Amino acid sequence: MKTIFSSLLIVIVASLTLMAQDQTAAITAYNEARELAQSKNYTAAIDKYSEAIEIASELGADGEDIKSRSEKQIPKLYFTIAVDAFNDFRSGPSLEKLDTAIELFIQSEEIGTTSGDTDVQRKSTSVLAQLNYQKGIMLFKREAFVEAEAALDEAIRINANYAKAYYQKALVHKKNSPEDVDGIMSWYDQAIAIAIQVNDSEVERLASQSAHGDLLFRGAKAIEAGDHSDAIELLKLSLDYYGESADSYYRLAEASNKLSRYSDAVSYSNQALALEQGGNTDKAKIFFELGLANQMLDNKGEACSAFENAAYGSFKSPSEHKMEFELKCSSTQP
Repeated sequence: MKTIFSSLLIVIVASLTLMAQDQTAAITAYNEARELAQSKNYTAAIDKYSEAIEIASELGADGEDIKSRSEKQIPKLYFTIAVDAFNDFRSGPSLEKLDTAIELFIQSEEIGTTSGDTDVQRKSTSVLAQLNYQKGIMLFKREAFVEAEAALDEAIRINANYAKAYYQKALVHKKNSPEDVDGIMSWYDQAIAIAIQVNDSEVERLASQSAHGDLLFRGAKAIEAGDHSDAIELLKLSLDYYGESADSYYRLAEASNKLSRYSDAVSYSNQALALEQGGNTDKAKIFFELGLANQMLDNKGEACSAFENAAYGSFKSPSEHKMEFELKCSSTQP
């Protein structure tokens, strides 16, 4: 019995001694990990925290504190490594550095998710949206439009309320699919709607201006091509984005005259004149369209008055010709 008791005692003492050694090893690994983290050797610190977790896991309840403390530090270190990569990109921007930062934030996001560290997960996700947006901008400037559109799609997937990404997507889509007017306008519309929702007045203004300018340009080109009905449709749509556009109303007057819709041309010309902020030379083209419409409506007095006001700059000669030889306005007769 004495022999058996002595043997059991030896086993218990040995077990307690081994457990104490393991606990000391876990604490030592944890402290070494902290020192590595403080010296910014983050990768080595992660390895050492992992070692502390492995040792502590064998101790059961006695190792729970070290295990829990170590597990909380690892996601934060992954995030710190990603932030350092982002700062490296900012100090000398390149696509290579940007891709590295993106990969590290993806890893940080995954670690945050699997570990239950919602703060690391949330911040990583937020930065990933910004980095993909930045990648879209850089690729756009390099005229890699297909790749730029893919990067912006990813930014929008990550953050559905990213107003700037929607606006930039419209600009890139315009390069990739210039004839897809509906698609381009859809992205502008989404940018405006999201900007209003998140109170981003700058993006709302930029998207509205760009949409208006694009439609006005397309309307003017349609007039040049003789597609006057299409031009009117585009120009009317442009007013949905900027209802006080003298240029849109002027072009509507021009297209209406081409289609012999003279009453419409008079109305559009008057609206353009009411909005035009420039001087006589800027207003000359509008007065010329007003004169043409009134001439065709047999409103001689209104036509003569309009052509008189149109006689500036490049419209001076054709206006004077109209007054003297076609309308025989009293102001031109001896």
